[in-house]
Amino acid sequence: MTEMQPSAVDVDDTSTGFKYRVVLLGEATVGKTSLLRRFTENVFNEEYKQTIGTTFASKDVAVVGEDGTKRNVRLVIWDMGGQATYRELRRQFMKGASAAIIAYDVTRPETFMSCNNWFEAFRETCPDAAVIVAANKVDLEEERIVPVEPGWMLRDWFQADYYETSAKTGAKVADVFTKVAEIVLKRGLGRGSNLAT
Repeated sequence: MTEMQPSAVDVDDTSTGFKYRVVLLGEATVGKTSLLRRFTENVFNEEYKQTIGTTFASKDVAVVGEDGTKRNVRLVIWDMGGQATYRELRRQFMKGASAAIIAYDVTRPETFMSCNNWFEAFRETCPDAAVIVAANKVDLEEERIVPVEPGWMLRDWFQADYYETSAKTGAKVADVFTKVAEIVLKRGLGRGSNLAT
């Protein structure tokens, strides 16, 4: 993963295919970086390392469209530090995002309770972008405090897709990012653009 400053466009001119900016949002220590690394590198690190500011990684996802055509979608995924001190920085990196994945930790109810704040902040910047909710750390069954039903409530309230994930085991992580790729491609094709950043 690479630390970087935002640019007006996250698309290089040599790219063939479809490229979209996605942001990972949520409180510190919910596992955003772990979700990103599991998806892009298929690794998990037990040791917590705070994201300083913002990092990003990209990965290509093969998506079969409604017409049966297979298309390559490159997701450029920005991992936003969850600390309050990065609020303005996050807003700059959210600009132009096609989707957000809002994550919370099922062992920490306060991270679930803050999801609305993350949703509202994202909607202020990207009112028409897709949202996915990821209830992370479901592998910690004995420590789980937030049951599945509140997640369904967020799904309905945000009009979003909802997944129960584990960055540690990899459960449903690829499904989250594949769904994001499907949604943003469908919206991009509907607008007649392959360069939706």
